[in-house]
Amino acid sequence: LITLLGCSFIYLILTRKNKEGVEQIRLLKDRISGEASASRILQGVKLFNRDDASSAESRLAVAARTATNYDAAIIFNLQHAHGALVPSHWSYEGQLNNIEAEFEPLAESSPGASAIKQGSAIVMSSNHPEAVSIPTWARHSGFTQGIVSPIFDGLDTVGVVYALNKKTTLPTLLEIEQLELILSFRSIISSSNTSGMFKEGFRTFDVTNTPEVDKRNPEKTIKNLTIGPFSLNAELGQMELSGTAISLSPTEFLLMHALASSSGMPVSPTILMSTCWEEGARPSERALDVAIFRLRKKLKTILAHTGLIKTVRGSGYMFDTSSIKVDSAATAL
Repeated sequence: LITLLGCSFIYLILTRKNKEGVEQIRLLKDRISGEASASRILQGVKLFNRDDASSAESRLAVAARTATNYDAAIIFNLQHAHGALVPSHWSYEGQLNNIEAEFEPLAESSPGASAIKQGSAIVMSSNHPEAVSIPTWARHSGFTQGIVSPIFDGLDTVGVVYALNKKTTLPTLLEIEQLELILSFRSIISSSNTSGMFKEGFRTFDVTNTPEVDKRNPEKTIKNLTIGPFSLNAELGQMELSGTAISLSPTEFLLMHALASSSGMPVSPTILMSTCWEEGARPSERALDVAIFRLRKKLKTILAHTGLIKTVRGSGYMFDTSSIKVDSAATAL
């Protein structure tokens, strides 16, 4: 009996030590992964900020590829006159099949055009049914997974960046954040020095896909909405507040419409995501937060109305009219 108890005690100790060892290994892996991620982002920032003869777009492609540790990064500039995204610079050690001849019309549903309309990153895959299909030109070059994210200059969208790899697993949230951090850094730099950087751009309402029809229910028309000095014009994809018009992307318009339609009541993230993003689009987990951030940034152009969108902890977001004078109830036209 004593021998049996002793063996049991030793087994328990060894089991506990084994669990502790596994946990320590996991924590070490997480730490190494985090440090590697931070190192790649810093390296990407250095590459973008280097002082050499290369263009800003070329440096951005290298920085995006470095930060994500992906096989390739391709920059598509927005050519507003042609209503299309056109490849300009890329970073890849192999051959991209006829990439110079590729372009993506904004009126079509390519991943790049969809990312611009949504105003956030999109996950792509050639083998995952829940992800957006990777472009044909990328698939022909051997890529299987990727991320496409819009490039902003202030309130203007100036292009997209495709980050592509040849893995079998979908891009992770961390990889999306790595790409967005590089793009955020680029936006900060470009705001102080725009010479030679994405000379063409457009206000987001110029996208031809206006949100007159609900994306999830084509038979449901999105109507104009007016609450006192606040109004939403579905035909123009614009928000007007106290006589000032603010252009919105289709996703931003649907988001603002969903919030304003439930004025004074919090709307959950689940409802907002299902209402404002196309079914099957598989936006990143931070897509809603990014869209809300951009809406608030646009509202800051009218300083008196920065509190229209409130965060209700544990419930979602709420359209709050307390900062504006409302003479009548909401009306749908």
